[in-house]
Amino acid sequence: MSTQVKDQVREPVQVRSQKRVAMILEAARSIIEEKGAAGLKMSDVADRANISIGSIYQYFPNKSAIVAALAERVLEANTAKNEKILAEPPSSLVQLSHVTTELLDQYYALMREDPVFRDILTGYASDKEFLATEQDDTVANRDHIFAMSKHLFREEEYDRAKLALLLIISFGGAAAVIASQQDAEAGKTAMSEAKAMLYAAWEVSILPLGIKR
Repeated sequence: MSTQVKDQVREPVQVRSQKRVAMILEAARSIIEEKGAAGLKMSDVADRANISIGSIYQYFPNKSAIVAALAERVLEANTAKNEKILAEPPSSLVQLSHVTTELLDQYYALMREDPVFRDILTGYASDKEFLATEQDDTVANRDHIFAMSKHLFREEEYDRAKLALLLIISFGGAAAVIASQQDAEAGKTAMSEAKAMLYAAWEVSILPLGIKR
């Protein structure tokens, strides 16, 4: 959970409280599925979960915190899938570039398969709590990728490599969001274009940082 969300959301300890939080999140998810993220209201969440609105405020100070918690659950599930792709360290930076596009495909598939998450991404694109959650996820992905590929970079270029990876991952994520908003065929075309741009950026910003062989 992002630091900003942790500071505001009360973490449930007792099983009863955990179930109540799960009910709140499930109710919010169903409302977003029906009305979109913009249509989410705390009062509606309380009605759908069949609990008092005061009980919701015990755990979530506002609807942004609910949305951030929902997004985090989806991102955590996606991270578990990503870890399978990242299971083996790459033998070259070229191989690593293919791994990153696999991760991009996984993220794109997530948004295609989960319209609620896609709606949250677009509806809360400027929300500070959601952005904090998404940024934490992006940085965690970058750190994981760098950790498994650190041996491929020159030590004096570690900082540049981490920055370049962060920029590339951020671009890929933004491109996947745009592609997911198109119909299936246009989305496929958009993803192909995004990958071509990523490979070009990789050649300019990543490959020169590698160990000379």
